[in-house]
Amino acid sequence: MRSATDTRLRGSAGLRFWWRTFEGVQDLFAEGHGEEGGPDDPLPVKTYRGLPRHALPEPARRIGDARWSFAAFRDAHPQGAPALDVLDRRALSALLYWTYGVGRIELGPHAVWPYHRMVASARCFHPVELYVWLSHPAGELPAGCYHYHPAHHAVTLLREGGVPEAVRIGAGVRAEAGLLVASAWFRKTAFRYRDYAYRLCAQEAGMTVGNALLAGAALGLRARVHHRFDDAVVNRALGLDGRAETAFAVLDLAPAGKAAPLPAGSPQQSFSAGELPVIQPVHVQTNHTADDAWSGLTALDLAARLTGPGTPVAPEDFRLPVEASARDGVLGLAAPEPGAGGVELADALRARDSGGRMFLPDARQVAFARLAPVLRYALEPVPSDHTEAPCRPLVAAYVLMLGTDGASPGLYRLNASTSPPALARLPARDWRGVVGMLCDRTPAVNTAKAAAVVFLTADRVAGERWFGARGYRLLHQEAGIVAQRVSVLAAAAGLSARITNGYHDGMVRDLIGLDAAQVPVFTLIVGRRRPTAQYEPELIW
Repeated sequence: MRSATDTRLRGSAGLRFWWRTFEGVQDLFAEGHGEEGGPDDPLPVKTYRGLPRHALPEPARRIGDARWSFAAFRDAHPQGAPALDVLDRRALSALLYWTYGVGRIELGPHAVWPYHRMVASARCFHPVELYVWLSHPAGELPAGCYHYHPAHHAVTLLREGGVPEAVRIGAGVRAEAGLLVASAWFRKTAFRYRDYAYRLCAQEAGMTVGNALLAGAALGLRARVHHRFDDAVVNRALGLDGRAETAFAVLDLAPAGKAAPLPAGSPQQSFSAGELPVIQPVHVQTNHTADDAWSGLTALDLAARLTGPGTPVAPEDFRLPVEASARDGVLGLAAPEPGAGGVELADALRARDSGGRMFLPDARQVAFARLAPVLRYALEPVPSDHTEAPCRPLVAAYVLMLGTDGASPGLYRLNASTSPPALARLPARDWRGVVGMLCDRTPAVNTAKAAAVVFLTADRVAGERWFGARGYRLLHQEAGIVAQRVSVLAAAAGLSARITNGYHDGMVRDLIGLDAAQVPVFTLIVGRRRPTAQYEPELIW
């Protein structure tokens, strides 16, 4: 007999269940959710045993401008873009640390979630694991596949040798310098959030990928994101079981001095996972909750498996918002900003935070000129396997202005096709109910005092049409890339960005005016953080 979960995962009706936000949380949490804080918590950092571990050198404290990954910024500064010829140990150290390293710790009796990495994570569970596959030796590090250990800033060798042809073809990559692979180890979040963890894992994978794009470009690397690949091949190559942990995204790395990596195409020759030798690396496990506790998550993930790269998509079929022409109510995002080198990525990542456990934004208004650079690059094109040329993320962005000096309160749509991008005010809507709902649903955040609220939406129907069951996680990852951009650029502007999934889906849809196909997938509360009693020192090398 099929379970209720199995039934709802069949066809379009099943995916509609997963796209529902607030109602979905109610249904899933009604099944019960796990407790945290006990001895059976999953280990915060995946740790392998009995394999060669290599400590990485101290990461550079300055790596470059946070905006080099944006085409508009590169076009405006054609002479200053960094170019890295070789991915050596020091560049590898900086890339891994600033992508997913531990940036600060929280101390004191109230430090419930003490270890903060460079990307936000629900309760700091950090379910994403980061792997790097070096195509060539990096100093004494041989070419091979490594797992990154953020707490020790070290890599563990899983498989020696350059990127196998099976992986190149199965993922559609060239791997001139190597690959970064972001996986989801479901248990680290699912022990608490059960089936709902799938949404959180997909979002965090996107934010991690987005951060890798920022860090790689600042260092002088070009990267291309591959969402669609042969799951069995990539998982087998990394020694993942494909059930408890599975690859979510592959980044193709190349020196920036060369042409950007293009998709490897869809060659007639194919490889099966069985042509790669099996590895079964042993890692420490502390939580023993049965996987059946999140059977819906597993079923959806297994339904999303692919056997190779897909065909290109047409971004216009995602019904992105109609861009408004210049008129009254349009706010240009051309506020003066520092030149090349003026927004150090390392400084922004160290400053990035979510406003603390209790985010009560400073009630003083934030100047619009300070907020404009946070939004200006949010929807810049991303090199990915959607199309041969970079295309803008397959999400739309709406901004609810609240405490912003220089912008009238109300809802705006971010138009990415104008140069520079602009915010177009939408017809008058009563947004007070949504602000009250956000305060009620997420009482740890006083949204009413925020400078702005950013809503990211996706077309679930187009996602399902183009990507099938893969579309759910893929579009959440796309939104995660944008959310990380907003978070990092907010930090550079001295602001905090709090990501929350605690919102009523229907109320947000009504506010924005979305039809049944369009769904909100991210909410970011942006404001100036007040001083608090939390003690969060940076990790000093």
